[in-house]
Amino acid sequence: MSTETSPPSSMLLRAQDTPALDVFGTQVTVLGGAAQTAGVFSLARIVCPPGTGAPPHTHVETEHFHVLRGRLTVQRADEQLELLPGDTIHIPSGLPHAFANRSAAETEFISAATPGGHEHFFREADELSRSGRFNPETAGALCQRHGITLL
Repeated sequence: MSTETSPPSSMLLRAQDTPALDVFGTQVTVLGGAAQTAGVFSLARIVCPPGTGAPPHTHVETEHFHVLRGRLTVQRADEQLELLPGDTIHIPSGLPHAFANRSAAETEFISAATPGGHEHFFREADELSRSGRFNPETAGALCQRHGITLL
């Protein structure tokens, strides 16, 4: 009986293999997910055009946002924060939060979520957006399937 274990696998993701997804008006590029990280985390690049973002919600994943360019308004529980390039915020599991781009220019940030799996929501949201079936009811049902509670 062998007690050897396989070495951890590595991942290389090329830019041409990572299309931007339409997640309710934001552009999300999945940079890594549960399948590539043994379920540990999901990583995404998010570009928010002016006036877009995510409404107040909760979920089991812990998130970290790191702003690359623009201004990101984040509501974390009862506090509202303006994040600038270089700023990073941690949002614990279950904490009500929202984010929005309230500026006149695009905002770009990196989102890391633990545990992995959040990328499945992004991909299904893209399918819903592109199908022409997007409305508040279908979006709410999608969020519920992925453990996201809209507040």
